[in-house]
Amino acid sequence: MIKVLELTKENEPQYLDQIANLEEIVLASMKEEGREGQLFATGKEDISEYIHSEENTVIVATDENGKVEAATYVTQGQKAFTYNDITKYFKYGEDYKQYVKSQYVDENAYKKDLLEIYKIKLEAFEYAKSKILQENSKVRDIQQFLEKEIKENGFHEKSKLREDINKYMSEYIMRTCGKNTQSKYEQFYWITSKDIAKEFGKEIRETNKSVQEYESILQQGPLVIYEKANFDKSKYYTANTQNAVELDTYITLPSNRNAGVARIIVYEGIKKHIEKYFSNPQNQEIFLCSTLHRDNLSSKYVSEFFGLTDSLYVKRRQGRDREVHICKIQREQVMEYLTSISDRLAVLYGYNPMQKRISEVTKRKVLKEQLQYEEKEYNRLTRARATDKKFNGINLKFIESKLQKIQKLNIAMKQLDKEIGGDSYGE
Repeated sequence: MIKVLELTKENEPQYLDQIANLEEIVLASMKEEGREGQLFATGKEDISEYIHSEENTVIVATDENGKVEAATYVTQGQKAFTYNDITKYFKYGEDYKQYVKSQYVDENAYKKDLLEIYKIKLEAFEYAKSKILQENSKVRDIQQFLEKEIKENGFHEKSKLREDINKYMSEYIMRTCGKNTQSKYEQFYWITSKDIAKEFGKEIRETNKSVQEYESILQQGPLVIYEKANFDKSKYYTANTQNAVELDTYITLPSNRNAGVARIIVYEGIKKHIEKYFSNPQNQEIFLCSTLHRDNLSSKYVSEFFGLTDSLYVKRRQGRDREVHICKIQREQVMEYLTSISDRLAVLYGYNPMQKRISEVTKRKVLKEQLQYEEKEYNRLTRARATDKKFNGINLKFIESKLQKIQKLNIAMKQLDKEIGGDSYGE
């Protein structure tokens, strides 16, 4: 029987090396399976930083001897528009610009904010530029740094300059401005002097060096979203780094892989964040996010288990495109959501630490919904195999796995009906 626990400063020495080692084992296994690039090691130092952070959580599953078999990192409170800020993808483009403008009743108030926030952005840029040049003594100016990054990596999202500019600008905003300004900074992040000139109907010839440097960087860093969303993105326009919880990483020991373990520890992590966040009565909504390689079906299934079914296919960094997944939970939905997930974990994987009674009606509902999900995914993979030339052995294993799960769920449904003397599961 597994034991689930949160890492703290007190128990860190017992488990930290084990988690770092688990990462290396998982990476080696994925490489052997031809899945290299689907996971990046967090590393011992950063894992420890998560443990000591107020915003992040590390949960592990151990065997009866205290050996770590699975681990997850759940994160919150990232800096705005940095690499790990998943919410930025849903607040980008012309539709979002028009949405922001539509929130203003008074056009003059909108124009006033345009100018004020742009001025604050330039102040934040100067702060960021100063820190970056101090930390990189070999760089003479920002333009030189930008040209170097473009040449070396195309100024992708993991570019040092790009990441540091966003990190330090966000830091400046958070330290010197109120929450209202922080929100507006995110809303007007992509606004340039050209946008302002268009709004005011005037031509602006900008000679200010700071403006030229800032806009040069901004123009080199647009987000790349490959496919149009097949859902309403506007419901995620209010997502930000404070109200978004990221299912950062979840790994399990390859030699003892159990689909339920990853879901169990992720649940304990997000439950902690959800309950803590809604302990503040002013907080009315929370967003769950994840990012994964499109071929990483294991991660896809974990994310979708928790309701993260809306996703965008984006360019995350050079050669490392990703899907970013998201879902929204309102305050009044929280208890229903957590109860639903805990019921599913109890019925499907036997995880019921509170020993609560699960009704036969709930058991049947859970089994039926999971059966429908597995059948849908089995059919999707089967169709893909017939048309996708890149379909590989790993995906074939997932088809076989889905078929086995469907068979097991059918048996479980029939056994449940037999126990309670009900009708067949198909009704």
